[in-house]
Amino acid sequence: MADKPEKRFLVLDIETVLDRELARLVFGLSPDAGMAEIQARLTAKYPNGFPPPPFHRPVCVALIDVDHESCKVHNAIVLENTDEKTLLQQFWKVVRFRKGSQVKSTLVHFNGRSLDLPVLLNRSLKHRVHVVSFEERSRYSFECNHDICDDLSEFGAVSRPSLDVISKMLGLPGKTEIDGSQIDELYAKGERNRIKDYCMEDALATYYVWLTIRLVRNQMSQEKYDEAVRTAPELVKAGRSAAEGYFNPA
Repeated sequence: MADKPEKRFLVLDIETVLDRELARLVFGLSPDAGMAEIQARLTAKYPNGFPPPPFHRPVCVALIDVDHESCKVHNAIVLENTDEKTLLQQFWKVVRFRKGSQVKSTLVHFNGRSLDLPVLLNRSLKHRVHVVSFEERSRYSFECNHDICDDLSEFGAVSRPSLDVISKMLGLPGKTEIDGSQIDELYAKGERNRIKDYCMEDALATYYVWLTIRLVRNQMSQEKYDEAVRTAPELVKAGRSAAEGYFNPA
C-alpha cells in the first residue's frame, strides 16, 4: 500500500501585467494600439478599470513552503520566467511535489479565490498546462484552499478587508512604496527584482496573518507561533537565495 502524500501548506501571491495582445484582439484594436487606447476600452467595459482574470498575465509567483506540523517556513521562492507557459508549469509542479516527492498542498492566500487562482487556471487553460485538481472545491472549506480574505469577511457577509489594513492592524509594515497598480509600469521598465521583492513581501504578510489566525483559534501554541514568526524572515531569505539559483541560473 502506497504511503499517503505528506501534507504541506503553500502560501502564495502573484503579480500580473495586462495581456495587451488579448485586449487588442477582444476589442478589435490594431496590433499597434497603445496602452492609452487599450485602457480606455477596458475602462468603458469594466468601470472599475480592473479586467477579469483572462486578461492578467502572471509574471511572477511568490511561494512559501510551510511545514504542516510546526507551521514554520521550510523554503521560499519567487518563480519567474519570461515564458509564461514555463512559469505555470513550474508553479503546478511545486504545488504537487517537494524535492521529487509527491505532497498534498493546502494553498494559503489573500483574496486568491477572486484573482490569483482564477488567473493561474485561466492562463493554464490558454497554454494547455496541466493543473492540480483538488479533491475539495467547496468555497466554504479551507481543506485545500484557505482564502484569508474570505475567512475574515465571513465569505462576503461584511466588506472584504485588504491585506494592507490587516497587516497594519497587526503591527506589520503593510504596503510601502509599491502597490499592484504599478506593476505594469515597473515591468515595462525592466524592474523585475522590485516586482519579485514586492510579491514576496505580500506572501510573507499573508503568512503572518494566517499564523495569527491559527493562534487565536487555538490551532497552534503561543510557543510555536513565536518561533514561526521569529524565524520566518531568515528562512525566507535563505530559501530564496538557494532556490532562485536553481530555477533561474545566471
